Amino acid sequence: MASRRPKRELITEVVREFRVSGNLDSAFDGLAARQLGVSDTDLRCLNIIENSGGLSAGDLAAQSGLTTGAVTGVLDRLERAGFARRAPDADDRRRVNVAVTRAFYARAERLWGPVAGDWHSTLSKRFTAAELETIVDFLRVSSGVARAQLERLRQLR
Repeated sequence: MASRRPKRELITEVVREFRVSGNLDSAFDGLAARQLGVSDTDLRCLNIIENSGGLSAGDLAAQSGLTTGAVTGVLDRLERAGFARRAPDADDRRRVNVAVTRAFYARAERLWGPVAGDWHSTLSKRFTAAELETIVDFLRVSSGVARAQLERLRQLR
């Protein structure tokens, strides 16, 4: 059944709900960071590292919006906590690759395991596979907009 609401109104509502979801995610991550004994920034970096399956320290700086010096501090703290490890890049000795550790996954499972289970259960009951494909497409498009806007803000300096 087609919506009777104007597309512009629906887009406004989608953006509003997307932002509410992001704020709730940030609130959850803030509490999780405290439980892990790390800062919000450190946890955000762990999230970037984990989602990428590992990456270079320079890529972490670019994706997090932090300076390379700030990333060095983050990685020092994460290594001390046992949540991340650095390894020299096999192809370029000047580069350092970063990955999360098993210790992080063990601690994270307690915090995010129930969330993942709830997401899977709720979304599989509520949406068809085709609708989930549309949601994934929406999130990828939204991420593209966000990346472009981050770059725009970087250029305003």
